Amino acid sequence: MVPQKDGLIVNISSVGGLTYLFNVAYGIGKAACDRMAADCARELKRDNVTMVSLWPGAVKTEYIEENVFQEGGFMNRPKSQNIFKDAESVEFAGQAVVKLSEDSKRISKTGKILWVSDLAREYGFKDEDGDIHDSRSLKNILKATGYTWLPHLIPRFVRVPLALMHQAGNKF
Repeated sequence: MVPQKDGLIVNISSVGGLTYLFNVAYGIGKAACDRMAADCARELKRDNVTMVSLWPGAVKTEYIEENVFQEGGFMNRPKSQNIFKDAESVEFAGQAVVKLSEDSKRISKTGKILWVSDLAREYGFKDEDGDIHDSRSLKNILKATGYTWLPHLIPRFVRVPLALMHQAGNKF
């Protein structure tokens, strides 16, 4: 990519890089993906190579299907089912990568954390079910964390600002 003066490198990360999610190793790995994207972007930008960290929301993988929704799955409980009920397909993140690769101005995103749902809005694509599963939607966050009546009062377009998420990860 460097000799060609063009390229795109995408790390798949998650909110687990910002706050505890699943276990210690998961969080360390995701934080490292985010840091790697930021640091590599500094060195690769002069060669027009874009490096980003891509954050899907909750994703309904085969592993999740087996362990959350099937009888006997070790995560088969209401809280897990709430989180993954309206989850993204694995293809949704794939569409984001394709659209990024086609963007002639993608270098402006280098070093950043990019939400799949934000890219879906920017580039105009939807998940295979015709929806944009917005992980930053306050309504969706409240539903996933077990609130029952409160999400009905909040419009879907109310989203948690990125600056607030940054502050949530501030450790000083």
